[in-house]
Amino acid sequence: MRNFILQFKNKLTDNSFENLIWLINLFPTLLGFSYFGNQIKALFWIFLLASTFYINIVGTVVYQKNHAAGLVDTLNSYFNVLIFIITYNYCRWFLFERKSLINLLELANKNNDMAMEFETSAVKLKKIIKSIKNLITIWYLFHLINGVFLFIPKRISEMDDCSLSSCVGLKPMSESPNKEVCILILTAHALFCIITTAAYDATFLFLFAHTAAMFEILKEETISLNGIYEISKHEHLEDTRSVMERLKNLINRHSLILHTVKKIQDIYNVAVGISFGLEAISMCLFFVLPLEAVLNLMPIIIHGLSMFFLYCYQGQKITTAAEGFEMAVYCCGWENFGVKEQKMILIMLRQSQKPVILKAASVAPISIYSFACTMQSIYKLVTAFKT
Repeated sequence: MRNFILQFKNKLTDNSFENLIWLINLFPTLLGFSYFGNQIKALFWIFLLASTFYINIVGTVVYQKNHAAGLVDTLNSYFNVLIFIITYNYCRWFLFERKSLINLLELANKNNDMAMEFETSAVKLKKIIKSIKNLITIWYLFHLINGVFLFIPKRISEMDDCSLSSCVGLKPMSESPNKEVCILILTAHALFCIITTAAYDATFLFLFAHTAAMFEILKEETISLNGIYEISKHEHLEDTRSVMERLKNLINRHSLILHTVKKIQDIYNVAVGISFGLEAISMCLFFVLPLEAVLNLMPIIIHGLSMFFLYCYQGQKITTAAEGFEMAVYCCGWENFGVKEQKMILIMLRQSQKPVILKAASVAPISIYSFACTMQSIYKLVTAFKT
């Protein structure tokens, strides 16, 4: 046990790419669907999907049929359907995007290894990896507090006050062991939903933040080309040739990062699109529902709003970093280079001028502008509704 604790501590303190991968793969490994495993344990997914349908759909239908008293109860039930859709969305992503995700992680590893070849980039990259690791750790703690310490106790203590019928078929709940069995099912289901969501969120944060970091490092290396070229030009021809090799390396890495962005777009296109739609509706209901109902659903609303902002913020970081790299290519001192180097710079410049914009459902740009416009539209809609 002591050795395990020491190994775990070393994993958390060491700022390496391998330990970052270990961190985002922690929960999938514990639950039997490791990103790099050959097999997936079906029992976890069967229980999660079946219990989600039983609790959130069957429970909602029975509640609406027998107990719903008005519009507020109907709107509250939307959040139970929301949990069902989000859970199935994440399950679909883990099960059907698995191969693409593994390829994407391999691309990220290759990007990271190529950046580590240069000493100045290696130092900066380790700092960036530390910041990404801290971000993921904070997000895990957020799920622990918001999900385990707030949502689960409230869900258990108010089983019949969540606009659904808890544990259909186990009535009466006052008799043993019906109540104990229901509490066990609800707790296990909520815990597995939280862990699955935390694993999805951590993987998303890693891929987006690391890709933006690759653009940032590439930008700094490109800006430094002019100084390297001036030094090498006054020394040896062999060193000048090494500058050309450096240019080739930058072009290859830029192409690799663009390929990574395309892969991210492919595997997150549907998942983020669904999340965007659901979270926009949730925020509309947040302003419409009575305060008492909002407080009961606060953990779900907090997570939805936080993720919506993080989607847009991380997507904006990639777009901004790509634009910064484009400016770095133009300002790298290409006018002082030889003809061969200028031709290579032109190739890199033309490639960098293509907009790097990730989209949800191939429609909505994942950017801060989208977040601001959505919040503004929701405010106008709610104001008109209340008026």
